[in-house]
Amino acid sequence: MKFTLKADGYSLIEMLFMLFILGVLCGMLALSFQGLQNRIHIQAASEALLSDVLSARAEALRRERRVTLCAAALDSSSQAALPTACASSGSKVAWHQGWLVFEDANSNGLWDEGEPLLQQRSRINPKVSATGNTTVSRYVSFGASGRSLSLNGAFQAGTITFCESGAKAKEGWLLVVNAVGRSRLDKGQIAICP
Repeated sequence: MKFTLKADGYSLIEMLFMLFILGVLCGMLALSFQGLQNRIHIQAASEALLSDVLSARAEALRRERRVTLCAAALDSSSQAALPTACASSGSKVAWHQGWLVFEDANSNGLWDEGEPLLQQRSRINPKVSATGNTTVSRYVSFGASGRSLSLNGAFQAGTITFCESGAKAKEGWLLVVNAVGRSRLDKGQIAICP
């Protein structure tokens, strides 16, 4: 008569190896979710600004007056508060600080007392960077005809880039405003994100 022992469990080494594999998989999954979450924040921010740019143009046509959308002035006092001032030309400008939409009666690109405020957006997610090129670095303005205009009355066209802050060679979104005031979003590769 021959007896054999049958093991009903796993050895300590096998259990540690399975836990190691499970830990590696969970770590990879967490990184994947973080990347997905960042992409969603970037897309949501770009769509919010596009929506407000389109609304500003529609309001300019409806009111038959200049309507301006400006980047908010940097304010370190509160991350969640709604902006109350536009960034001036000499200050550091970042669209991700939030923005204002208003009827710009004096065509100076700044929200002044007495000008109707149409929309305020608070700071977007801190992992999202939104910067405009020279022509749209601090404002996008539409005249009574719906055309995008610079402060001196010339046409305004430009691109605002949305990307993951500090990232290199990642996908982002480009909000493009053309010379007749039409705006669109394009997905693109961003070499370096500020």
